[in-house]
Amino acid sequence: MTARAAIPVWVITGPLGSGKTTIIARWLAGKPVEENWVVLLNEYTDAGIDALTVASAARGAYDVRLIPGGCLCCTGEADFRRNLRDLVEHIRPAAILVEPSGIGHPGGIVEELLAHEASGALELRGVIGLLDVAHLDSEDDTVTAVREIADVLLLAKADQVSAEARARFAVKTANLFPPKAWVGEVHHGQLPEEARRHVRSFTRDSSAKETAAREHRSAESHAHHGEAETFAAFAAGERREFHLLGRHGARWIVPRAAAFSETRLLTLLSSDLSLVDPQLVQPERFKAVLRIDEETWLLVQRVEGRVSMQPTAWRRDNRIEVQLPPGAPWDAAAWERLWQRCLAASTADS
Repeated sequence: MTARAAIPVWVITGPLGSGKTTIIARWLAGKPVEENWVVLLNEYTDAGIDALTVASAARGAYDVRLIPGGCLCCTGEADFRRNLRDLVEHIRPAAILVEPSGIGHPGGIVEELLAHEASGALELRGVIGLLDVAHLDSEDDTVTAVREIADVLLLAKADQVSAEARARFAVKTANLFPPKAWVGEVHHGQLPEEARRHVRSFTRDSSAKETAAREHRSAESHAHHGEAETFAAFAAGERREFHLLGRHGARWIVPRAAAFSETRLLTLLSSDLSLVDPQLVQPERFKAVLRIDEETWLLVQRVEGRVSMQPTAWRRDNRIEVQLPPGAPWDAAAWERLWQRCLAASTADS
């Protein structure tokens, strides 16, 4: 039997008033007439006003499904799962757009979609995050989650704000970790084509990158004794090395199936690394977003010898970034041995 193609899904998330519904309505109005698209729309109540707005703009075949409750991953979880199952098993639309409510945390939604992606039923093409001027400096948990979890981050209603506000948005997004696939602006409620193009390339190219990385590491294993075995848990991952301004460094992207131990991370990263492995030196910069054990994701940083850990909404994969001081020797195999030691027991033994 021929395998069915995965259904592409986009999540459009942002705080209340950031223009999510307007973007979806215009997106739906421009879709191919012959394609059946479905919008899963989360609202705090069941009044359905946003659903009517989206439906009035739709072009060709479509369905707008309202899931009340204010949060798809808590009060609306059962309804969200039921709708996804129906779409995957029976409806098979050409595309799905998901809009969480402005007060709901997007993390659980992305987790649910990635579970379906792992089974081959869906393909999460991208998480598009919107921030308006009123929320640029907000530390609200939901707004922070939008900043962290988005693949593409956009300044909403940029045509209505000052140049100073646009500059502040650029500064706010410049040092986000992990870096975004694309950062831009929304004008007149229209999603930039670049945003869709960048999230597509961000996800579609990943399998090709992973294949190339596996081949690269296989070739390297002859020169680096035991490196292939050391990095076995990261077999589908990617490493990219840098040598800039007299500094060596690297970035690793490791599949989300790999889980790390919080205790091991804290112990090893707080130690004198040269005592852990003589080929290691203390990094000038260390940042990572990592899955800890089963459910927890943390942003881990090492600054001036101190390790900090805080929750993050990022869910796609594990990412590690290391930058060494000027002139410090670089040994990729040694760093990968360190990451291996930081893995949770269940991952390290697999």
